[in-house]
Amino acid sequence: MIIYGSQMYFKENVVKSMGVCEHCGRYSQQTSYQGRKFGHIYFIPLFPMAPRSQVLNECGSCNMGSHIPLEQLEPILEDIRDNFKTWIGHVQDGKNEVHLEGEPVNVGLLLHDLLENLYLLQEVDSAGSIVSVLKSQEMHPEAEMVSARWHELQGDLSRAIASYKTAHEHSPEEIRILYNIGRLQRMQGNNAQALLTYEKCLEMEPDSLRLRLDIAGIHESEKDFPKIVESYDKVYDLCPELVGDKGMKKVYKKACKKSGVQGKYL
Repeated sequence: MIIYGSQMYFKENVVKSMGVCEHCGRYSQQTSYQGRKFGHIYFIPLFPMAPRSQVLNECGSCNMGSHIPLEQLEPILEDIRDNFKTWIGHVQDGKNEVHLEGEPVNVGLLLHDLLENLYLLQEVDSAGSIVSVLKSQEMHPEAEMVSARWHELQGDLSRAIASYKTAHEHSPEEIRILYNIGRLQRMQGNNAQALLTYEKCLEMEPDSLRLRLDIAGIHESEKDFPKIVESYDKVYDLCPELVGDKGMKKVYKKACKKSGVQGKYL
């Protein structure tokens, strides 16, 4: 039997991280690297099938990831570097906000969101220096958020949750911190705690569609059919357009049938 196919070869700048795959939804080790796709026979690369590219977050479960041709990478890198330099400069100048499209945004939250790309593209190899700069300006909740994101990328969800909880103690009004605690609790399989955390988030943003969908997802994983119906009714109340989503409708109808509950949108 002849073994043939294609895959990425000649990998360089390899970075390992942990995360949820945007393709299959599994939490697993992910790999980012530069390489080139070759056709092979007996796993001997014979002919290139695409130019070299930067691969981000290639999933260890489904092998899917995001591919960026190298000729398109440099402008992206420059944008990341410029943002990082600008935002760190703001922190060092004692400013905790920047204006994006005319709206003030917490610079620590921007650094938190940028950290993954900085790490995967080998612009930083730890979060320590960023955390130190934030702490030097008394931006303690932001420092804890960056620390939490780093621990999450390294796969240490317990330490990530602990850092987010410390950030929440410093800044209890920031819903993003609380939401991230619930998100990681759910990734750990601790659905009961995640539900409690999401309920606290709902007290702050009762009309959050994202929260309602996350809560519905937990009830689906627990096969709690009455709660699925209740959650979907609230989702549909907030966003009636989703009633037409065939996948959601199938879950909703099944939950109504299994629970004996007549859904509002059945």
